[in-house]
Amino acid sequence: MTSRTDVVRPGDGFAHWHAATCRSYSVTECNAVPDRAFNARISLGAFGPLTISHISSTVAGGDPLRVVRTAGDIRKDGRDDFMFWLPMAGETAFRQDGRALRMRCGDTLLHDQAQPFVLQFGRHADAMMITVPRPLLLARLPEAPALVARPVAAASRCGALAADIMRDLLRLSEAAEDGLARRVGISALDILAATFEAELAGEAGAAQGDARLRQVQRFMLARLDDPALDLATIAAAQNMSPRSLTRLFARVGETPIRWLWRQRLATSYRMLAEGQARNVTEVALAHGFGDPSHFSRAFRRAYGRTPQSVRPVG
Repeated sequence: MTSRTDVVRPGDGFAHWHAATCRSYSVTECNAVPDRAFNARISLGAFGPLTISHISSTVAGGDPLRVVRTAGDIRKDGRDDFMFWLPMAGETAFRQDGRALRMRCGDTLLHDQAQPFVLQFGRHADAMMITVPRPLLLARLPEAPALVARPVAAASRCGALAADIMRDLLRLSEAAEDGLARRVGISALDILAATFEAELAGEAGAAQGDARLRQVQRFMLARLDDPALDLATIAAAQNMSPRSLTRLFARVGETPIRWLWRQRLATSYRMLAEGQARNVTEVALAHGFGDPSHFSRAFRRAYGRTPQSVRPVG
């Protein structure tokens, strides 16, 4: 049975709140707020492969609550989850990847713990969050790092659906059987990823001029099981020179082969975490790894865990 637990309760004080956020999410820096002017609550709990959080805070007078994660914090603390936000009341401002905005109630937003960010909470703020292991989202939405701080409006084609799903997950996370939580959590993640792709990926891609890049990436994603897929093969299939292909990926700070192996590992993680395979060897062979031992070593280097440890229990 899953359930949310209060890790911060009203009256716990600012220092307890900040320590709990660093422990539960990621290491950050924050301006101190006197306890007499501060009140907050954080509840969170596992929901299948996801973590569902409900957070609220009130600051009476003085400066707003400002949370910063710097490049130095990221070097010290390697947690790199993605988070979907749904503001429900009050004021919250967010800045990441050169974009700054005030979150509007009912809009959904993507936040990347692997990139520096600034969060500023107003006098009162109330929101829910879904924390997603990085490989589970990248396997569904490879463009995710470029979509941070781009809100999906509640009035958009899919925005109301995304917000409703997040609210439903918050309600279900009060108490749900583990098997149901896993199935519902995976299905909800599929819909959220599809929503952000439908609403934002084209806009972000057009701004970066990388429609051609997305075309090549789709070709590669369809062939993750091919151990012979290399730079020359990809370039020839896309009527490009290997040098042009390398320049294309350089736009997003990648090489074609490094991107390919990251997607193979992310999709492998998804397959294991969601119980879609009988054993690790099956996953390795399905993603272009001819040697299961090589796969296990690469997986552990990438995620700090063995493939076996990712598989759901029971």
